[in-house]
Amino acid sequence: MERVLETSDQSALQKLAGALWPRPDSGSFLLDLLHLCMLAAIEHTIIPHQTLGALRIDILTPWLFVFFIFAPLHKSLPLAIIAGLLQETRSTAPAGMYMSAYWSAAVTLNFIRYTLSWRHIGPWTVTLISCMAWVIAIETLVIAVTQDPGRLDWRYALSQILRTAIATAIGVFFARTTNHSLPPEDQVG
Repeated sequence: MERVLETSDQSALQKLAGALWPRPDSGSFLLDLLHLCMLAAIEHTIIPHQTLGALRIDILTPWLFVFFIFAPLHKSLPLAIIAGLLQETRSTAPAGMYMSAYWSAAVTLNFIRYTLSWRHIGPWTVTLISCMAWVIAIETLVIAVTQDPGRLDWRYALSQILRTAIATAIGVFFARTTNHSLPPEDQVG
C-alpha cells in the first residue's frame, strides 16, 4: 500500500513540476503568463543575488524569443507587451523601450518562422543572437542618447557579448525542451 501511495505522490509531483516548467507556448495563455512572471521574478531577484550584481543573466528574453517562434502572433503580442512592462520595472530606460524591442521581434519572428528549418541548431543560434543584438542595440542607443555615453566602453561591450552568449545558450535549451508544437520535420534534434 505504501508503494502505491509513494508512486502516486511522486507522479503527482512530477506532473506539477512538468506543468510549472517554463515551456514556451504551453497551450494555455494563463500558464504562459505565469511562466513569464516566474522567469521575470527569478531574473530580477534570484540571479542578481547569486551573481552579486556583477553579471546580468537574461532568462526572460530568450524564453520570449522562443515563444515568439512557437506561438501565433495573437498570443505573442500581448506577452511581448507584458514582458516589456516587466523588464521596464527594473530599468531606468524610457518607457516603451523594451516593449518596442519585443514587439518588433515578435512581428519579425512571426514572419520568418515558416521560412527556416528549426530542426537544426544553426537557425536557432543565429535567430537568438540576432534578436539579442536587436535588444542590446536599442539599449545602447538609449544609453548613448539619454545617459552618459562614456559608459559605452570595452567593459560594456564585453558584458553585452557575454550576456548574448548566455542568453543564446538558454534560448537553445528552451528550444530543445519545447519542440512539441513544431511539425515533425522541423523539430530540434
